[in-house]
Amino acid sequence: MDDLHTTESPLEAAGRTVGPETTEAFKLLADETRLAILLALWEEYDPPPDDNVPFSRLLDRVEYDDRGNFSYHLEKLEGRFVKQHSERGGYELQTSGLNLVRSIIAGTGIDDVSITDAEIDEPCPVCDAPTTTINYQDGVVLWTCTECDGIAPGVSMWGDLKNHMQGELGLTQFEPAGVADRSPAELRAASQVVRHQKARSMFNGVCPTCSGRVDGRLEYCADHDPRGGCDNCGWLLRLLVYFECRTCEDHDIVSPKRLSLFHPTVIALYDDHGMSTRIRADDLGSARRVFDLMTDQGAEIVSEDPPRVAVIPSVGGEEVRVTIDETASIVDVSR
Repeated sequence: MDDLHTTESPLEAAGRTVGPETTEAFKLLADETRLAILLALWEEYDPPPDDNVPFSRLLDRVEYDDRGNFSYHLEKLEGRFVKQHSERGGYELQTSGLNLVRSIIAGTGIDDVSITDAEIDEPCPVCDAPTTTINYQDGVVLWTCTECDGIAPGVSMWGDLKNHMQGELGLTQFEPAGVADRSPAELRAASQVVRHQKARSMFNGVCPTCSGRVDGRLEYCADHDPRGGCDNCGWLLRLLVYFECRTCEDHDIVSPKRLSLFHPTVIALYDDHGMSTRIRADDLGSARRVFDLMTDQGAEIVSEDPPRVAVIPSVGGEEVRVTIDETASIVDVSR
């Protein structure tokens, strides 16, 4: 039974696994004046930064009437979220401060938004229905089909989001600010740019959220039945790669076929045949073209213990064989 008379604060108790530096950072933000300072410095920020904000202007911007107390709060932020220029004087946000304000603005800086079953002219890759739908719920873009069960009919890992995911074909975390002024088809393309970039970054060992180290693992379903969703794993796909950040625990699940698209030999194969592996937000068909490239690739299990898979892109009689090991690293490429 837990000790009910602990001397820990609620914040310390909740943050036992993240370390004292993290809990101290949260404590620093538990004050409206300090949050106002961060927001005021953001409002003064004009990239590329070529200036800093003098103390007097910052004081006026926040409309604070106690100079000494304001200085106290500003000093508390220095070194973690704010830096002072010793030669020129004045203040500006550190990278951590910029990221904090940016994340709030990107996530909540516009009116709450949702999209439900917006039809787009893109056929379903599972059942060939002529159109599919785009949904946006809880910071996630969902590409779905209303005519079939999608690619993961037996997967229940999505929690409450599963209520919106009948016929799920793809899922991408996407900030609300990115939804503004985009049609459903444009949102599909833009979200796939984010999806592709996240997979590439994690594959390269860097978390796109916090820059921490990323671990990868290749998994396969040993008793797989893709018809209608496998009873063993719940996916139509037999092979999957899982990435997870050691620091912030951000994670991703991708097909190993996507990873092959990041290797220069595979890019060159497609390029030699006039086919691009690039996804662009302003090219609405690029997401589907790249999706089809992945779908058309062959794949075979080279080893079961440890798991190892060969992904085989081929075009016009030419092929590349990309071998991926249990850590989701490419260990061999031949053309």
